Amino acid sequence: MTPGAIVRADAAFETALGLVLIVGAATGRLGPDDFPDPVGTPVIVTFGIALLAVGALLWRLATTIDLRALAAANLATAVLVLVWYLAASGFSAAGTAVTIATLVALVLLGAVQLRRGADAL
Repeated sequence: MTPGAIVRADAAFETALGLVLIVGAATGRLGPDDFPDPVGTPVIVTFGIALLAVGALLWRLATTIDLRALAAANLATAVLVLVWYLAASGFSAAGTAVTIATLVALVLLGAVQLRRGADAL
């Protein structure tokens, strides 16, 4: 897998997660009862929109992004997600599913990016 394809896979994940959050909030499948306070529908939609922007940016810059830097960002975000999940209460089954799936995807993407970035040295 080329470095550009790895970044595009990350972009696809960010875009898909953004769409899950936006559509979930718009349809009532995700809302304030799914995540700890103060996360409500406006925060869910805002994060979804931000993820769409990140996905578009990654896609556009796929051939120029340093995989090690992207891996560091994904793994740092995974740590923050894990700390949030373990420290906060109030996750529903749907909120837990989205959070754990995000955590797993970030770790897997980060691991692939780190490995491929190290190969480039």
